[in-house]
Amino acid sequence: MADAVDSDMIDDDRALTIEANEVIREIAYAVKFVEISTSIPATTNLVYINLTTKENQHMCVELSLQGFRVVAMEYDKINPEYISRHYETIYSLLDSRSAEYRSTFCETLSNKLLNLQRFGHIEAAETNFIDDDTSDDQMDTK
Repeated sequence: MADAVDSDMIDDDRALTIEANEVIREIAYAVKFVEISTSIPATTNLVYINLTTKENQHMCVELSLQGFRVVAMEYDKINPEYISRHYETIYSLLDSRSAEYRSTFCETLSNKLLNLQRFGHIEAAETNFIDDDTSDDQMDTK
């Protein structure tokens, strides 16, 4: 029983890092660059993600239990004077900051739906941003 509790604690300690890695996998197709910061150490409560939008906008995004928020407009920085709201999902954050993200998302979704209509299925390799879990919004519509 103690091993199960220890294993759960390890998983809890790494939960945000695991989520950050999943986020990176899911949005990589719609941004120019994305990675977990190697300069700002991850903690149990905070992970930092460097990303560049298709518009070449660099940012450092904080992932916490409160959600995602931009903390600086350059990699590996936390600017305490930079004020940014929290977003529940990375998709909402990108939707609000990158027109090219919205365009890429819509185009990719449209192509996948056309393939589904034509062929009756979506190739597994093409489903990197559409999960079976539909509880989280993939994109806020305008």
